[in-house]
Amino acid sequence: MSLAGKPSQMTVFDALYSIAAGDGRGEALFGNSFGIARGAYERTLIGDGYPAAYIEFPLLGSPGFDLLSVHDTVRPGSRFAPGAGFGYQAMLDWFSSVRKKGANVSCGIELDTSVGETERAGVYLQYRRHTDLIAPFLESIGEEARAESFLAVVDRMPEGWPPAYVGLFPGRTGTPLRIGGYLGDAMQRACVDDPALLAAQFDRIGFSAYDGEMLSRCGALLSLAPSVDFQFDIMPNGTLGDVFGLSLSFNETRPRDARACMEGGYGAQACGTLQEWGLADERWRFIAGAAFARHVPFDREDGSQGRFALCCMLNYAKVKFAGAVAQPAKFYLTMSAGEVEA
Repeated sequence: MSLAGKPSQMTVFDALYSIAAGDGRGEALFGNSFGIARGAYERTLIGDGYPAAYIEFPLLGSPGFDLLSVHDTVRPGSRFAPGAGFGYQAMLDWFSSVRKKGANVSCGIELDTSVGETERAGVYLQYRRHTDLIAPFLESIGEEARAESFLAVVDRMPEGWPPAYVGLFPGRTGTPLRIGGYLGDAMQRACVDDPALLAAQFDRIGFSAYDGEMLSRCGALLSLAPSVDFQFDIMPNGTLGDVFGLSLSFNETRPRDARACMEGGYGAQACGTLQEWGLADERWRFIAGAAFARHVPFDREDGSQGRFALCCMLNYAKVKFAGAVAQPAKFYLTMSAGEVEA
């Protein structure tokens, strides 16, 4: 059976969530956030593409999820629907011109849907190695004055700590400007072998909110993941805040491998460790079943048949340290869709 044409953007979002939340996973992991998130996601749509939905949910406490809607491409001239866009039309106008030049970047809108936030949204730019995009991105959201302090932190990052993205959520306390990236493999191994090296790297970056227990826990997490993502907060005065985020990435590209990872591989080991530390409870055991990939045939306008892909993959498990104290862990899923190229 084929669909009569490609499915609508919201039909796709509903299908992605429905499959991921099946078999009791929605109640255990996502709580009652879907209705709010659905309306928020619709307000992030621009053009006719299918932005990826990054679902962030806690592994301890009340279930729910926050939403990051990420665009890889936006056609020049695309406009948000009336009342949509959360005031970020200028940002997407700028982003469409960058993508037209071929830069391999992405741009997103983030909402704290777990607490019912529907009016204020954060923004995100994955600029990868294109640091020349940072200043115009911040200008497009009215934060050009913060480019200098962000770039100053970029310049302090040691080898093996390449920054790759910037984010800002105006509604959060202190309005921190987030800088994040992906720790190099050699640096990750070195920090596992010598926790004192991690302290030295923090000192060079300008981050001082750590102690011996935090270094030990970071080393343990670094030893469990094949790759990691780091985050720091840059405050309005240009200094780094007292929060450090460490995310354990999942590299599996096939759903059955992702499920095996969460059932007995490094994913299970990492989440089990978080549970032992009191940063997670048993709900992480539901995550394995959320990974899937499906193809649905559809009829093109010219009468030919195409294939449409729906996919949900494990992204990463995240621990934040605030003032050197580990906070309850969170987990991220990536839900994506699009036509399969022949």
